[in-house]
Amino acid sequence: MSEFKRKLIASSACLLAFPVLAHAQDETILVTAARLPLAAQDATVSVSVLGEAELEARGPLFAADILRAVPGLAVSRSGPAGSLTQIRARGAEANHVLVLIDGVEAASPFTGEADFSNFLFDDLARIEVARGEQSALWGADAIGGVIAMQTARPQDGTLASLRMEAGSFETRRIAGRLARGDEARGFGVSLGDFRSEGIDISGQDGERDGYDNTQLAFNAHSALGGSWRVEGSGRWIDYTSASDADTDFNGVLDDTDRERRGEQFFSALTVSGETGLSGLTLSHELAARLTDDRNRSFADGARTGRNLGQRRQVRYQVSSRWQSGAVSHRLTGLVENERDKTKNDAGPGNGANQTRTIETRALAFDYGLARGPLDLTVSARRESNDRFDDSTTWRAGAAWSFEPVGGRLRASMGEGVKNPGVFELFGFFPDFFVGNPDLVPERSKGWEIGWEQRLLDDRGSAELTYFSSELEDEIFTDFSVFPLTAGNAAGRSTREGIELSGRFTVTPAVYLFGSASWLQSEEGGTAEIRRPEQLASLTVSWQPEGPLSASISADYTGEQTDTDFGSFQTVTLDAYTLVSGQLNWQPRDGVEFYARGENLLDEDYRDVFGFHTPGRAVYFGLRLHRG
Repeated sequence: MSEFKRKLIASSACLLAFPVLAHAQDETILVTAARLPLAAQDATVSVSVLGEAELEARGPLFAADILRAVPGLAVSRSGPAGSLTQIRARGAEANHVLVLIDGVEAASPFTGEADFSNFLFDDLARIEVARGEQSALWGADAIGGVIAMQTARPQDGTLASLRMEAGSFETRRIAGRLARGDEARGFGVSLGDFRSEGIDISGQDGERDGYDNTQLAFNAHSALGGSWRVEGSGRWIDYTSASDADTDFNGVLDDTDRERRGEQFFSALTVSGETGLSGLTLSHELAARLTDDRNRSFADGARTGRNLGQRRQVRYQVSSRWQSGAVSHRLTGLVENERDKTKNDAGPGNGANQTRTIETRALAFDYGLARGPLDLTVSARRESNDRFDDSTTWRAGAAWSFEPVGGRLRASMGEGVKNPGVFELFGFFPDFFVGNPDLVPERSKGWEIGWEQRLLDDRGSAELTYFSSELEDEIFTDFSVFPLTAGNAAGRSTREGIELSGRFTVTPAVYLFGSASWLQSEEGGTAEIRRPEQLASLTVSWQPEGPLSASISADYTGEQTDTDFGSFQTVTLDAYTLVSGQLNWQPRDGVEFYARGENLLDEDYRDVFGFHTPGRAVYFGLRLHRG
């Protein structure tokens, strides 16, 4: 019997050992499972949701640290706050995960990858994560999954809040928010500023590498008459991040003066409403999205490069739900156009200077059927790209509810595609790396089967999933030639694993949630780098009656491999556990003092070989709020 089968049996036994006394349905509403609001009990794919209770318990951390609580997600941060931060879902590459901020794609137009280093949101209201091949609904960047982050929207009345915090590494943070609204119209605006002196990333006790982050966000909505409404949002991020570099190419960072400054802007405008046609109600949504990413690189105070990237996306989506006897139907159609434009400037006369555009057009549909305990879904997408062959992706799923035991069995399978990025195609530093315009898109096929279980009169729930995927034409960097270049791998890489997650209300004051994952990700029989074989997380929240409350989290990352780029040898990074927690005191309504800590066990750990990380940190804060 294989190791994974033994783990699957053991995990199943743990899940089924819980008493099964629940009968009420889960009221959680999902968006990533169908591109429109869908009850969780109707979904046929793996989706995790971190709502208000979970976000509050995890504390005011960077989004990447919060996402350690989600099964199957591995975080790689190249140093302290502000350093390149990647997330890999189920062993896929970091650029295989589509990241949405209020519906806007957050991936860089240059790399096709979202860098989580700047995602520090005080107005975050919810995170939804759909795992597995999701390209049929969400396009080429969703080959490994979708992470959708939603910020708070205006509620009835007026809300105002102010947060001030200071602590280790000379960190200081201030954030404020004002919102006012009702069903007809409303607005919200938030402003945040984060500054930290950081640590010396090289570990040589030299100059510290600091990080500054300033954010301004807004959203508004207004009724247009009848069922029609318009919504708009925008988020501007300005950052400066210092770092070190390996200047002598021996695989060890030197204490150097390197800095990256940039601005990111994500905006959306949506008009939605309903019309009738032959007895059906049609829901319409016309949306325009803009991603603008600009950054400049500096060495010893002199600018060495500048990148400007912009993604414009326009889409029209129409959907309908109807009933035929005991059968419920839903159908969604989508037309989408996306245009990426990038400009690279490495100085006058430099061979890296270039301007590139890539345009993609897509047609997609999603259909769902429900009859009693049965749910069926099928999705397909056809993409036409001006640089690659047209592609078709698909996904199908089924689920069956077993009400007598409060359980549900679901299974799905699908195919995803990931197009090469601009840098992979055309290069960016001709002295070291040249692009390969002959690259073809990566393709992944996968399937999963899962069991969902409600527990103890809906006081808790648990979920167990087994998944398997196979990737072909994987894009890799060829270090055997100079200049370096990109290529498509001849073989296939395989990924399989087990995910276990659950949440439970122990008492009215104590709530806990956690997850565990086991993963094998291999290419040619060799483990792929930065894919831990084990991940686990547990968070306990204590919210009693009275002025005091607290929470504590433990996030475990198992042993993983990486590359020493000095010798190009494979190295092993040790397993580690990060413990964080917070204690809150609310002497009266609207006033809250708190203390929180990160890496409380003072772990000496590495996510990326050669990049040092912060030790124990403690922060103290005050939060004022009204409404």
